[in-house]
Amino acid sequence: MTDTQPVDWAELVSIALVGTDRRPVPQAAGPGSAAGQASQDPALVLLSQAALSALAWRVGRPPERFEGTLPAPAPADPRPPLPEPAARRLRTILESYPKYLPEWLAAVRAAGYRLPAAFLPPLLDLGRTNMLIRVDLAAVAGEPGRWLVATGGNWKYLLREARSQLWPEDWQSPDPDDRIAYVAGLYLTDADAARRLIRETWAGERVPVKLGLLALLSRYPDQEDLPFVQTLIRDASKQVRDEATLLAGSLERKRDKPQPPDFTAEVARLLAGARGIGRDLHNFVMTRTGEPWPLDGAQLLLDALVEHGRRADQPAWTGWIAEQLQVALADNAPVALRDRVAALVAEQAVATAPGGPGVNQASRIDLVSMLALLDFRHDMLAELAPPIF
Repeated sequence: MTDTQPVDWAELVSIALVGTDRRPVPQAAGPGSAAGQASQDPALVLLSQAALSALAWRVGRPPERFEGTLPAPAPADPRPPLPEPAARRLRTILESYPKYLPEWLAAVRAAGYRLPAAFLPPLLDLGRTNMLIRVDLAAVAGEPGRWLVATGGNWKYLLREARSQLWPEDWQSPDPDDRIAYVAGLYLTDADAARRLIRETWAGERVPVKLGLLALLSRYPDQEDLPFVQTLIRDASKQVRDEATLLAGSLERKRDKPQPPDFTAEVARLLAGARGIGRDLHNFVMTRTGEPWPLDGAQLLLDALVEHGRRADQPAWTGWIAEQLQVALADNAPVALRDRVAALVAEQAVATAPGGPGVNQASRIDLVSMLALLDFRHDMLAELAPPIF
């Protein structure tokens, strides 16, 4: 780039009106500019200088009038920055493995890191449709995230999530979002106190606050809330009545359902009943995805899958069951299972090597793909562990 200074715009307009043959074009100030312009057509020089002046005028000119106030700067975030390997991992998760985002956000929240600002918009976009990540996303985004939402964008839902601290002034605020955020934070510290507060203040709340509080009752369902929710079916607002009816129905159905069985015990029972993997086992396991599995139950399921893959007399229809179970295992089992899977992969490599026992002795379950997913999750969590000095 050169240090050429543009000619005054008014002077260029005057020259264009009179003509370059009657009024010479002034040379732009700057090293080497005079020699280059002297050999050009004066009209071309005039147009070049006009382009340069117009660009400088548009870019560097302060606004003539600004109506309104500038937003306050984003609040400082004292948390340590996200490590660079974890930031690269987040890009991969957003592009290829979004199913691991809830686990990753929970780990970031536990580690206490702050996100690079560039990741906030795409994560906030995901939170609009994925309500499972909202609690952890709000905690990870922190006050800078709330500031970004307040300045614009379609992410207002974040303002109704728990803040980093409980501020009594939020509960006294006339803003519905502040009041809902206060109760959301109270749920995380004292759920019983949150429920008492909802019941005691319900009659005086406005409809937007009531709807937000109903959403919290739905997020943290408790059978003790059922009598209170049933009284809300007669609320003056139709929106509140509709939401309360849905919540009451959900609580009634959960009340009538038996408690979910222990994961490990149920897997063992279903494996014994079907003499291996079957539809009942598949249906049970799929209802427990998205929650942490005990290591002993995951190992039991893994061993059953390996045994299934070694048997040649399995019906063809069990193939799709095995495929879904191995993916569910890789996604939900503790990452400590990777050591057992790695050992099985090594055994499989020995079995299929020249001179080995033969392919019939090696599991046809895709252990390599399972190990790759477990390795991804293991590394994802290890990158967020605090440094060891």
